[in-house]
Amino acid sequence: MIKKIIILVLLIINSLSGFTCTTFIIKTANELVFGRNLDWFSENGIIVVNKRNIKKTSLVFPPETPIEWTSKYGSITFNQFGKEFPFGGINEKGLVIEIMLASAEYENFDNRNAINEFQWIQYQLDNSETIDDVINSNKFLRISSIEEELHFLICDGSGNSAVIEFQNNSMIVYKSGNLPTTVLENDSYNTSLSKYRRNIDCRFTTAARMINNYGIENNSSIIDYSFEILDSVALSAEWSIVYDIKNMKIYFKTSSNQKIKEIAINQFDFDCNSKTLIYDLLIEHDGDINSNFFAFSSKINKEKIKFGLQSNNIQMPKQLLKKFYNYHKKCKCVNKH
Repeated sequence: MIKKIIILVLLIINSLSGFTCTTFIIKTANELVFGRNLDWFSENGIIVVNKRNIKKTSLVFPPETPIEWTSKYGSITFNQFGKEFPFGGINEKGLVIEIMLASAEYENFDNRNAINEFQWIQYQLDNSETIDDVINSNKFLRISSIEEELHFLICDGSGNSAVIEFQNNSMIVYKSGNLPTTVLENDSYNTSLSKYRRNIDCRFTTAARMINNYGIENNSSIIDYSFEILDSVALSAEWSIVYDIKNMKIYFKTSSNQKIKEIAINQFDFDCNSKTLIYDLLIEHDGDINSNFFAFSSKINKEKIKFGLQSNNIQMPKQLLKKFYNYHKKCKCVNKH
């Protein structure tokens, strides 16, 4: 029965024909920002304040072996398919991870523990401080895909960055000298870099040019300039996000609400004994929104998952839907007092 469900899910989720995105990093002597556009079907979703000391088990299916872990770091993530399955976010150590759709051939089944591609993001934010922590986890952890082909742009609090892709059933890492331009869109990194070097217009080339011109042709702050880049490469721009890693702040806007909102990361309590807080991305606010976060509930989590599936014309068997709806209930605080 489980095998039949998995086959059906793969066919269904394959209808997620793809969201397009652009990401970039700007690093100067005193500044470090990470920009991200989500060009997709809907701006609906939640921002989640994820806690430390939460015990979790990855949601994968037989014959895969799930991984168990306890979160070391708190994080703030942008989620469209419910809590614990983010599209991206930042942890309290300044590690940022964001996804983009791209052709991928994930690694073959082996004896490593497995995790699905969205939960892999949460795992890294829960456990990693540096890009090397993320890369080294591949020794014991493997993505078991729910059929979404992705690649990842990552930056840590020290300003080290990496692109992670999966080709020919292997993890490919670009960093340091192999990452001359810290931009990523939906082509493979090497393909995009080749277009840029040949001066072919594309979102990668536009963003790379603008990064090179930062501080030369403008008087904008790095936050304003980052939004200028995002506007220049936007398709639908359901979410436009700028992570100010040095100052531990998040700025964002949505397609229907262009007023920029601000989140101060360090003002949140990441202790697992405190209430889990979320922010509804459909609510109209601007400026500092820390006080507009409210208590997480199973009800709103289910509503957001359902909307995400419906807006993408995805139908899923009830047995599997229930697993996603209730997954967060199995994540438990292990440091209660």
